[in-house]
Amino acid sequence: MHEINWEFSQPLENSSILDDFEIDYAYQIPDELKELIKLNNGGIPTQNIFDSPRDGLVLAGLLSFNKDDEETVYTVLNNFITNGRLKMLPFGTDGFGNLICMKGKKVIFWRHESDTVALVADSLTAFLNMLHE
Repeated sequence: MHEINWEFSQPLENSSILDDFEIDYAYQIPDELKELIKLNNGGIPTQNIFDSPRDGLVLAGLLSFNKDDEETVYTVLNNFITNGRLKMLPFGTDGFGNLICMKGKKVIFWRHESDTVALVADSLTAFLNMLHE
């Protein structure tokens, strides 16, 4: 995996915040996403462009799991709860209202205007490897 530089990352408010999230939303966060969040919560990658499902998409930043931060996962979760269950986990934004999500182990691009999804990568590692300047 190539090295990604992250700026403006915020430490998690407490060490159990991800465990608490999993309990509160009955959703298992994939281990590789947990590690990314622990290291780069709310961070902005310097290599932020990805080209799937189309060229020139942007990962403007990771959503924060700290409830008092500006752009948090909690402000967008209602878009992804169906029948009381979280169907996928938003973890990043493109800066235009669209979100990058995990569904199982796959990375999905969610378009807010049409509420449609497209596969980006088969894993978080594959997604991070496709990021470039």
